[in-house]
Amino acid sequence: MSNEFYLDKGYSQLVKSVVLSGAGTHSVWIPKVGHRVVVTSVNISCTDAGGTIAFYFDNGNDRIAQYSLGASAFIAPVIGGWESTVASGRIFANKAAIPVDAVSINLTGFEIPVSAV
Repeated sequence: MSNEFYLDKGYSQLVKSVVLSGAGTHSVWIPKVGHRVVVTSVNISCTDAGGTIAFYFDNGNDRIAQYSLGASAFIAPVIGGWESTVASGRIFANKAAIPVDAVSINLTGFEIPVSAV
């Protein structure tokens, strides 16, 4: 769904910005209790040597997407939307083979109350 769909429904657009340091799994979006996340835009920048970054829904087994990053790369993939079905479920990023302070992530989207579904 597009941003306009959610804006027309009266939801406020949110931006979550994080800088990941160290390899491993990190929370990148923690919604309010009783809400689920809909991500409509992703921007990732890598300021050092490259590697891979993968995004997961809260249960840890549902990989949303995985990207390979080159050195000093910026990517903004076109996504239709990542919509969580888990109430209060976080979105995680897992980085591999990327130096300590090399990845910035901006996620744009909405938090939808589960009662609205």
